[in-house]
Amino acid sequence: MHFMRFCAVLILLVGGSVELARGASLDLPEKRYSSNGEPCRVARATNNVQPDASIRVSRRSAIYIIQHIHKACQILVDLRDYSSQVDAIRSELYRDVIRPIYRGHPRIMGVSARSSPKPSHATSRDIPKADAVQLDDKLTRLQNDLMKLGNKKIGEAADEGAGKESQKHFLDAIAELSFAAMIGYDAYPDLFASRMNAVPEVPRTAESDVAFRNGAPPLGVVKLSDAAFALVQNFMRDVRKATGEDHIAAIGWVRQQASKAPGDTAWSDKGPGWILGAYKKSQVPPDVIDTVRGIKIVITADDPAALAGKTIDATNHLLFVRD
Repeated sequence: MHFMRFCAVLILLVGGSVELARGASLDLPEKRYSSNGEPCRVARATNNVQPDASIRVSRRSAIYIIQHIHKACQILVDLRDYSSQVDAIRSELYRDVIRPIYRGHPRIMGVSARSSPKPSHATSRDIPKADAVQLDDKLTRLQNDLMKLGNKKIGEAADEGAGKESQKHFLDAIAELSFAAMIGYDAYPDLFASRMNAVPEVPRTAESDVAFRNGAPPLGVVKLSDAAFALVQNFMRDVRKATGEDHIAAIGWVRQQASKAPGDTAWSDKGPGWILGAYKKSQVPPDVIDTVRGIKIVITADDPAALAGKTIDATNHLLFVRD
């Protein structure tokens, strides 16, 4: 479980899509926009408060950002049981992101919600660094607020099924805000690195050490094929580039995977399988860190004994185990 949580954070936005590893399906129904075209606007909110100065961004990127924020807000509109809390978040999104963008592009009002967002790779010509930082700070804070609210509501759910259903909606809204933030990350990769490094580290505990040891095969009994070695090596190079720090590679089995790219209308359910991630060295007990073909790596599975003498291989960027 610690592995799955960490990978969900680390892989977020890598390669332009959101990827999550969970124990249940994350497929979500397609949502519709509010009839007024402004799902983030809350009638009873104090939207007359003076917003910050306009967020300077190209028209193309402005439409892309607002389309994803609109999708997030529509998901929040449908969370009727949490209306007071999510209305506050919707109002902030409208006041602090959408209105400042509209101030620079008044003609896109009402246009952004009529079509699905198209992938938009941004450069420094699309948004100044200061505005990218401003946008990232606001969206990251509101994503964190949604995550905290979602975790709180999951803990209060009457049963596991209700908790998972609530989790789906919160995760979907968070994903849409992540897509909106990609404009700044595309234009300034160092901004993404600083954001990744600011993610709170999952503390190492006696319980997590036991979980690692119970899931790890004996050191030296698992091999990597040439294809798997290249995949891991390239992934760790990307992690190093994104974070500016060295990590320990990690391969583990998950019961369910799902991914969503910016242009997708729903999550793609990938089913169970092997996933590739990474840990900071401080998060892992040293006795489970193997060295395979010169790569420091942690391998975990539901039945670690079954990996003895096996080879982890890869095809089409997917990992699998063979004799």
